[in-house]
Amino acid sequence: MHEPGIPTVAVVDFGGQYAHLLARRIRALGVFSDIVEPEAFDPQDPDLAGVVLSGGPASVHDPGAPQLQVSPLDVPVPILGICYGHQWMARAAGGRVGSGAAREYGLSRLRVDASSPLFSGLDPVQVVWMSHGDHVETLPSGWRATASTPSVPVAAFEDPTRRRFGVQFHPEVVHTVHGDRVLDNFLSVCGVPRTWDAGTQERILVERIRREAEGCRLFLLVSGGVDSLVALGLCREAVGEGPIHALHVDTGLMRRHESRDVEAALRELGVADLEVAHAQDRFLSALAGVVDPEEKRRAIGRTFVEILREKVGKSGLGEEWALVQGTIYPDRIESGGSTRAERIKTHHNRVDEIEALIRAGRVLEPLSDLYKHEVRALGRRLGLPGFLLDRHPFPGPALGVRILCSHGRPVPPLPEDDLRGLADLVGQAGLEAAVLPVRSVGVQGDGRTYRNPAVVWGTSVGDWEPLLLLAAEVVNRIPGLNRVVWAPEGFEPGSIRLVPATVDSEALDLLREVDHVATREVADLDPIWQMPVVLLPLADAAGRRVVVLRPVTSRDAMTADVYPMPADRLSRLLAALRALPGVGPILYDCTTKPPATIEWE
Repeated sequence: MHEPGIPTVAVVDFGGQYAHLLARRIRALGVFSDIVEPEAFDPQDPDLAGVVLSGGPASVHDPGAPQLQVSPLDVPVPILGICYGHQWMARAAGGRVGSGAAREYGLSRLRVDASSPLFSGLDPVQVVWMSHGDHVETLPSGWRATASTPSVPVAAFEDPTRRRFGVQFHPEVVHTVHGDRVLDNFLSVCGVPRTWDAGTQERILVERIRREAEGCRLFLLVSGGVDSLVALGLCREAVGEGPIHALHVDTGLMRRHESRDVEAALRELGVADLEVAHAQDRFLSALAGVVDPEEKRRAIGRTFVEILREKVGKSGLGEEWALVQGTIYPDRIESGGSTRAERIKTHHNRVDEIEALIRAGRVLEPLSDLYKHEVRALGRRLGLPGFLLDRHPFPGPALGVRILCSHGRPVPPLPEDDLRGLADLVGQAGLEAAVLPVRSVGVQGDGRTYRNPAVVWGTSVGDWEPLLLLAAEVVNRIPGLNRVVWAPEGFEPGSIRLVPATVDSEALDLLREVDHVATREVADLDPIWQMPVVLLPLADAAGRRVVVLRPVTSRDAMTADVYPMPADRLSRLLAALRALPGVGPILYDCTTKPPATIEWE
């Protein structure tokens, strides 16, 4: 969206999951920010007002680890390094970076030196968000440490003469309580005017659609979620109603009555050219026997593309068409959407067939640099109704990725050291624990993990603080785990068995009912941003399936906190779910993002 003449803070993308979140945060503070690859960074750009070096999944010790082609000492404007960027800058200027036991994921307490311009106006102790393995051990000559945590003595540094700053934590995520103040202080050091606003952003997006859609018939896949609705609203603003064909695909993986309600809502909005494709059998056929979570996502995405191509072929448009997707930034970056970002999970709008259409210039993604709350704000500017904009996010692959599948064969066991470490940590807290014989997706140090969850039990409903602290400690200290769930009503590992499971009509019917009841019971709990309900390939002695509740609070989906549900509401929810036939033990996910993704797959 950059236009010449606008003062810009460049975010150098070292492959971090949060690189675009940095740019968005800076834009929210009134300064235009653009993403650049390390090789494309131009320190002599006349619009350059400052530089932020992002985090990334690599280690600075890796062969071919990303780096600038210029020394950080030779850039003429202020630089802020974050996580990997913090480590790279210190090393490139003559310091030393170590690896090992100082890794941290999630919340940490930071002691800061408020005399540093970066921490001006902040209290001596701050709550920050960490996600790292490496850490700075020794600073370059003349540089000084300005913050520390119990694990890391150099959690921030500065070279006040050259205006170089580094932080091991992530100020761009909302869980760093005063992260915006840190970024704001850096912008003050840059001396850049605060002239960027949302109106300019909307104007640029509408103009971009108008330019890219010229002469094309637009096929817009509308799920009924916020993203596709706002993409539709932008397209209507840019090109009018005539060139737009809205297609809703009923995959059979939807929530109860979802497609019926989506169609009614779109017709109420006056969408003139709307088609609903009923394709339940095709999606179930594509998913038959599929267990691997990435392959499930690819199968769902491929089936969407097959249906799209059939509809385009019947339209007689030839080559005069383009697909519009409501892809937002978290979808893109988690799918490995920048040069160095690691693939966490393949979103259905990033399968190979969609990537081929993108390379052929047949895909418009007007929201691809935005986050969910930005999309909602844009929808309000476009006049879309609040009851649609404020719905809980729902994944494009729908319930297909909330049913964990298995061939019925156990996954490899954890090493004995991990099992002993888990037993020691949990025993010190007076609880019991076991390792579940399934795996879930996580994001740790900006990289994908696929590891076991641990289940703990023995604490009362509502005793949240020690439970959440234990969950964080378990994942930080036990390498083979990336998630901790709690069994509020107790757990008997000996009575639980792994069962063969795929996405079929029986599992979908059960999960649809569980999801419907759970969603109804928490509808008035405003802090909950999203509550996935997951069906595990585990059953008790009576054959009832194990269910996981995953209520989280979030702002941008790149990070998330566990929602500590009040004891009375949780008891009511558990009672309502226990009344459903087929529901066995109910677990509550107690893991932040990172180290666990919001969805299990």
